[in-house]
Amino acid sequence: MATTYKFKDIKSYSSDEWMANATKKYRSVFDRAETTYIRVEFSFYNKFFDEKDWDAKLTLKAFSINGSEKKELCKLESSKIIKSDENIVFYRDGWGNAKEGTYWMQGEYQWEAYIDDELVGTKKFFVEEVGKVSSSDNPYFFVEHVKLYSGGNDASKNESKIYYKKFNRNNTSYVWVEFKIKIKTSKAFNYELFFNFYDDAGQPKGQVLRTGKIEGEKKDFTYTFDAGWGNDIAGSWKDDKYTIEIVFMDTLVALVPFEVGENSEEGVLQPFTVLEQAFASQPQKVENSENLKTEGTQEEILNEGLAELNALTGMDNVKKEINELVKLVRFYKETGKDVLNKFSLHSIFTGNPGTGKTTVARIVAKIYKGLGLLEKGHLVEVDREALVAGYIGQTAIKTSEKIAEAQGGVLFIDEAYSLANKHISNDFGQEAIQIILKRMEDLRGKFGVIVAGYTDNMSEFIQSNPGLKSRFDRTFHFYDYSSDEMFVIANSIFAKETITLNSDAEAHLKKYFDYLYNNKDKHFGNARTVRQTIAEAIKNQHLRLADMKKEERTEEMLQTLIFEDVKEFTVEDVRSQGSSLGFKIGK
Repeated sequence: MATTYKFKDIKSYSSDEWMANATKKYRSVFDRAETTYIRVEFSFYNKFFDEKDWDAKLTLKAFSINGSEKKELCKLESSKIIKSDENIVFYRDGWGNAKEGTYWMQGEYQWEAYIDDELVGTKKFFVEEVGKVSSSDNPYFFVEHVKLYSGGNDASKNESKIYYKKFNRNNTSYVWVEFKIKIKTSKAFNYELFFNFYDDAGQPKGQVLRTGKIEGEKKDFTYTFDAGWGNDIAGSWKDDKYTIEIVFMDTLVALVPFEVGENSEEGVLQPFTVLEQAFASQPQKVENSENLKTEGTQEEILNEGLAELNALTGMDNVKKEINELVKLVRFYKETGKDVLNKFSLHSIFTGNPGTGKTTVARIVAKIYKGLGLLEKGHLVEVDREALVAGYIGQTAIKTSEKIAEAQGGVLFIDEAYSLANKHISNDFGQEAIQIILKRMEDLRGKFGVIVAGYTDNMSEFIQSNPGLKSRFDRTFHFYDYSSDEMFVIANSIFAKETITLNSDAEAHLKKYFDYLYNNKDKHFGNARTVRQTIAEAIKNQHLRLADMKKEERTEEMLQTLIFEDVKEFTVEDVRSQGSSLGFKIGK
């Protein structure tokens, strides 16, 4: 009977959802927490197609693999009449338990397919135990960046790459994706990344699959994956708008739109994402940022949030107002009042960059969870680019995705005033505002919104729409850090790096911070400037020590900054120098 068929494929999947053209969401890597049944699709070509019917005994077996050992888990059999009008024959079945996480354990597995007791094909799959990937959390990795470049079928090997937002149709052969992630877990895990390319009509253009294994104890390590689609002959891409979806564990982790046309445009596109804290670089932008824990009893979460708030440098007025709000909410609950009629989850944060607005927003989200006002207490940080698209219909999608992501937590909109920019023609910012306002009303009490930005700009923003004025009735102002507070922040960062200043370096830095504060303008960077200054000083220290012989360096030298490391931070008028740090290189 071997001449009656030809093996085609074995594919595994978990969802039996009906898809177009009878396809499935095929994959080979699953997480235990999401897994009920692992299903299999066995297919083969019928060599007697259009000739005659024939009988076959079809068998599927699942095995757990442990080194050279195989343990049979199930044997699924079916007697089937193969019809003469069946060119390709499909046999689908599955094994497991209806309750997630109860049958399939972490490990390596294999499906085997038999026809009339003859083994015709195998398919390996893996079950990991890191955590369920969803639209609000990815316990496996952060996305650090997604960049696009062009080249031939081996362009990923090029050491230097030019990144593009738009591609020239005449010289583009392959469009490549550079996908960089930062690992969040210490556990080893197999990965399976799907890079799906679509045209503007949503029709699939191509798919690239990247699979492999991340070894254990690689937390905080970064990995870069390159995936390209195209043709060796330039010009195969047509003028259109395209989209690349990156899918992991059956979840969209990033989506990047790009264009192909007459001209190219260099730059890095901001990808859309539906995962909380998807970009590992975002927490680095936050002053005094920590990964805030949101586990434990409500009282424990509340106390931790208040402790983190009260430990921040400066911002006494903000601390006072938030502590008073906590007292009020507790009072309303104790006296049986309807908290949501007395208390709004929405606020305005005003102040210059680097004053701690994002840090406090994260803590406020946690405090709201501790008070029982929000279910999750997470923060989704966005700006105009994350909400507004450049063509019709996409702004509603982007904004709605971010609101959905923020459910149970807080949507933090930085530089929110840019949504109401009257100087941009055909702008969709107002569309994003209207969607947010409607969701705030429809989903009242389900999530909070904090809008932030420069004081004057935020005042104009709130006045620009009656709906904004009615929904945001609480404002927190974040004052610039004083020079003494800047030095306190600097010392806390030095302490984390186990570095101290000698007396000359300390005196010079204090004088420098005094100068920065006394000559500040609305673009003053506050804690951001402090961090940049420290990073530059530590780099100077490392360069100085690198010029020394290894045996000459002492432990004390490695842990001490001296005047030479900070002397470049002068107290001259440097605003005309164009330096974002507010210093110039000393001569």
